[in-house]
Parts: sequence; C-alpha cells; structure tokens
Amino acid sequence: MFVAHLQHKILDIYALLEYIEYVYPLLLNPPSCPLQANSTWMGCFVRATEVCEALYFAGVPIWLVHSKEYIPLTMNIVHSV
Repeated sequence: MFVAHLQHKILDIYALLEYIEYVYPLLLNPPSCPLQANSTWMGCFVRATEVCEALYFAGVPIWLVHSKEYIPLTMNIVHSV
C-alpha cells in the first residue's frame, strides 16, 4: 500500500512540474494559433468554454463537459460523446 501511495504522490508532483514548466507560461502569454496537443498528457475535463479555449491553445488535450445547446457554433467538435 505504501508503494502505491508513494507512486501516486510522485505522479502528482510530476504533473505539477509539467504544468509549471509548459502550460502555465502558455496561459500567461497565449500563442496566436493552437499548439499541437501533447499526446503524453492525459488532459482534463472542463466545463467553462473560456478555460477550454485557453487550454486548447496551450496544447492540452481537453474534454468539454457541456450541454449541446450551450456550445458555440464556432467551436470545432471532433467527436460528441
């Protein structure tokens, strides 16, 4: 059990360091066009379209959890679940 908890904490720390090094600077100074999504990241689920757009431009894989009626027509939906 100790090993599992230790591994969990180490992965949490690794994720935080990745966020600080790669994502946070891109959120402060967003690029003009979206970056290629990092395929080694699991990504995140979001509800706010503003957060979704910011993470999308930073190259973070995202899943927007939203009612279909509230999704803007300009949003590119690859696959609806």
